[in-house]
Amino acid sequence: MPGIKQVQLKYKIIGNNDTFYDGCSTNRKCRCLNITDGILADCSALNLRKSPYFDEGVVSVNLSLNLLTYLPDEGYLPATLKYLDLANNKISKFGNDKLVPFSTSTNIISLNLTSNLLSLDADTYFTGVFQNLKYLKYLDISNNSNEYKSYYCPDEAFQDLSSLQSLFIDGVKNVTFGKGFSTLNNLTLLKVTGIAAKGIISREYFDNFPNLEHIDISATTEWRRIDHFALTSFEKGALQKLTKLQYLDISYHRRLHMCGFRNVTNDLPYTSIRILKANYLECERSVSTVLFVDDIRPLNSTKLEELFLDGNNLEETDIVVPRYLPKSLHYFSARDNRWVVSRYAYYDIPRLTGIKTVDLSFQNKHQMSQSKNSWYCTEYFHETSHCICERLPIQTNENVFHWNRNEEVSYFTNNIQNSYLITACIPYNPSKFQLAFIPPNTETIIIESAKVGDNLPPIYFSTSTVKKILLRNNQIYSFTGPICNLTQLEYLDLSNNRAVDISSFIFGSLVGLKYLGIDNNLLGYSNIFQTKSSVFIFESQTNLVFLNMSSNRISILFKNFLFRASKLKTLLLDHNLLTDWNMSIYHMEDLNFIDISWNQILYLSSDGMNLLEKAFHLNSTIDMSHNPFDCSCNSMIFVKWLELHRKYLKGFGNYSCIYLHNSINIFEANIHLKKDCYSYVGVIVSVTIGIIVFLGTICSMIIYRYRWKMRYWYYILKGEYGIDHDKTDDNFQFDAFVSYSENDRWFPKDYMIELLEKQKGLRLCIHHRDFIAGSAIAENITNAIHNSRKFVCILTNNFLESKWCMYEFNIALEDIVVSRQGKNSIIIVKLLRTDFRNIPREMRYVMNDDTYLDYPDDEEDRVIFWESFERDLKF
Repeated sequence: MPGIKQVQLKYKIIGNNDTFYDGCSTNRKCRCLNITDGILADCSALNLRKSPYFDEGVVSVNLSLNLLTYLPDEGYLPATLKYLDLANNKISKFGNDKLVPFSTSTNIISLNLTSNLLSLDADTYFTGVFQNLKYLKYLDISNNSNEYKSYYCPDEAFQDLSSLQSLFIDGVKNVTFGKGFSTLNNLTLLKVTGIAAKGIISREYFDNFPNLEHIDISATTEWRRIDHFALTSFEKGALQKLTKLQYLDISYHRRLHMCGFRNVTNDLPYTSIRILKANYLECERSVSTVLFVDDIRPLNSTKLEELFLDGNNLEETDIVVPRYLPKSLHYFSARDNRWVVSRYAYYDIPRLTGIKTVDLSFQNKHQMSQSKNSWYCTEYFHETSHCICERLPIQTNENVFHWNRNEEVSYFTNNIQNSYLITACIPYNPSKFQLAFIPPNTETIIIESAKVGDNLPPIYFSTSTVKKILLRNNQIYSFTGPICNLTQLEYLDLSNNRAVDISSFIFGSLVGLKYLGIDNNLLGYSNIFQTKSSVFIFESQTNLVFLNMSSNRISILFKNFLFRASKLKTLLLDHNLLTDWNMSIYHMEDLNFIDISWNQILYLSSDGMNLLEKAFHLNSTIDMSHNPFDCSCNSMIFVKWLELHRKYLKGFGNYSCIYLHNSINIFEANIHLKKDCYSYVGVIVSVTIGIIVFLGTICSMIIYRYRWKMRYWYYILKGEYGIDHDKTDDNFQFDAFVSYSENDRWFPKDYMIELLEKQKGLRLCIHHRDFIAGSAIAENITNAIHNSRKFVCILTNNFLESKWCMYEFNIALEDIVVSRQGKNSIIIVKLLRTDFRNIPREMRYVMNDDTYLDYPDDEEDRVIFWESFERDLKF
C-alpha cells in the first residue's frame, strides 16, 4: 500500500550462512543473503499465506512453494526489486478490483509465476495488467491452465511487455497467439507447455513471432494419459516465416511420429536452424521405425550443427541417409533406439566430414521399459504403421543403386589405403581385424548401455581423430584388442562391462591416453593379474593422468605395474581385494590422490609402508578407509604408521580397526597396543638377551676349559692328512720333543744334539730344525708332540716367559690324556735356577708327582745326568 510508512528494519536473521544480511523483511524466518547487486530475500517453503514486507535494497525475492492466493500487496515489494519468484503457490488473480499490479516495483526484469492458478483468459489477463513492467525480460506463466478447459490467449495484455525476451506459456486447447504478440520485437525465446488433446501446430501458429530464435514445445512432464496432451500434427509451413530460428525442440510428443518430423524438416531450410531436437516421437512399446531419405533431405540445405533423434524406435535407415546430412553437422545423437547394423550401413559415412560427436547409447532399452504410462501408447500403434507406409520412398532403380554402392566402397577403400598406418598395430587385415567405420573427423563416440558385446576384438578404426570414447555399461566380457589407429585418443571409458579378461596388448597403441576407466569389471579373475605380464598392460601409457580400476576384485599388483605412467595424478583402486601394497610409485611426481579404500588390508608390510611413503613425499593424499584393519601386536607398527602420517590420509578421523572383537579408532588403538605390546616385547627381548648371554657364557667356559683339548684335536686331525715320515720301532717319529726358549737354544744345539743324537742315536725334534716349513706353528707343535715318545721341557725363567713354550707344555699335557691313556711322557730338565713361584700350577703338579732332572754344575755329575737322561728317554 502506497501510504505505508517505510521503516528501516533492524532484525537479526539467524542462519548457517555467515553472509546473511541484517534485516530484509518483516518475517524472521526469511533468509537474507548479500549477493552481487543487492540483497536476496529467500522466503520459500515457509507455508506463507501472505507476503511479508520487504525492505528497500532487496533486489531478489523468492516466495515460491508457499500458500499465497494473491500477489504481494502494493508497497510490500521494494522499488529496487529486479527478480520475483512466486512459483508453486495458489495465486489465481493478479490484483483486486483490477488494480494494476507492480505499481511500486517497476524495475522487475524477471517474473516467475509457474504452477499457480492463473487461467489463460481475459478476466485474469486484463488489458494493462503488465503496463508497469516495461523492463521485464523473463516471464514464466506456464503450468497454470486447466487442460480440460478451453481458453483463448488474451494477446492484448502482453503487448505492453516491450522488453520481453523469454516467454514460458501454456499452449492449451484452441489457444492461438494473436496479433498483440507481434509488438514483442525483443522476444526471441518461446517455451510452450501443455499442448492439448489433438493438438495441432497450424501454419499460422507462429506468425506473430517473427523474431523467434529459440522454440521449445517439448512435452517435458509425464502425462497422465497420452491423449490428453499429445501433439498429433505439425503442419508444413508453420516454421517458414521464422527466418531467425536457431533452436527447435519438439520432443516427447509420442503421437507426432516421424511423419510430424518430416513436416518439420521440410520448413527448416527457410530458417537459421542450428540445433534440432526430435526425441521420443514414438511410443516406447510401439513397432520399429525407419529413417528415410526424404525425412532428412531438406536438412542438407541448412547449417544444422546438432541433431537429436533419441527414442524414436529407429531400427535402420536408408543406405544413403548420411549423404543428405549437412556437412555443418558436428553432433549427432540417436540414443535409445533399436539400431540393426546392415552390411552396407556404413558406406556413406566418409561423407560426414563435419561430425565431431556421435552418441548411440541405450539401444534396445524398450524391452525393459520403466515408464508407468508406456502401455497407454499401445492403442496408437496403428498410427506408427500408417506413418511408415505414408513415407515409403518410390523404388529406386536397382542398377543405379548398385553403381552407387560400388562407388562408396571404392571411395572408402582408397581412403584406407592412403591413410597412415601406425606402427604399434599390424596394418589392417580383414582376416585379423574388425574395421570400425566412423566419420573421418569424429572426436567423441558415446555408446553407453547399448548392449554392445561380447568381446572387444582386434579392431582398427577408420580414422585416428577420435579423442574420447565411452563404452561403459555394456556387455563386453573380454578386453582383447589391440585397439588400433587411435593415436589421438585421450579419454576411454570401459567401465561396468563385467569383463573377466584383459590382454597385455589391449592399449598398446593408445599412446596419447590420459583418462582410462576400467572400473566395475571382474578383471581380477584374469590370469594376467597373477603373473608379471600384467606390467605390460600400461606399458605405452606414458601420458596417463587418471586411472580408475576400482571394483575389479584385484588381489595383487606387481611392483612395476605402472612403471611407465610417470604423469599419473589420480589412481583409484577402491573396492578390490588388495591385502598389501606392492606397487612402486616413486616415479609419479604429479601424483596427488590414491584410493585403496574398501579393500581387504589388515595391515601393510614394511615394504608396503615404505612404498606408500614415497607418495607422502609428493604431498599426495591416500584414502585407506573401510579396510578391516587389525589391531594386534602383529600390526602395531602399521597402526602407529597410520597415526604418524594421518595428515596424508583422507578421512583419517573415521579410520578404525578391530581390537578384541570391537571397532575402535586409530588413536585409541595406539594407546591400547602400546600398553599391551611394548611390555610384552620388552620381556621377550630381555629374556632372549639373557638366554643368549647365559648360553654364551656357558659356551665360553666350556671352550676355555677344553681349549687345549680342542686345539690338540684340531691339529691332530688336520695332521692326519700331512706327509708321512719314517717311524721308530714303536711308531713314533721322534724319541723326544724338546721344548725350549730361544734364549736357551744353546743347550739343545750344543749338548743334546751332540750327546744324545750323534753319540746315542736318539732322534730329537728340535723346532728350529725339524718343523715343516709352510705349516702353522701350532700345527707343527701339536703334530711333533703327538709323534714323539717323550716331551722334554728345558725349564728356565725364559721358558716360563715364553707363550709358545707354555703352549707346547699344555699340548703335551693334552697328549698324555688323549693319546697315552694318562701315561706320563713329560721329562722336565731344570736347566738354571728358576723361581718356583713363577712355575704354573699344572707344571708344579708334574714336578711334584714325577721326578724331574736338575742340570748339574759339576762336570762329573753331568756325566751321570746324561746317562740318566738317556735312560729316561728310552724308557
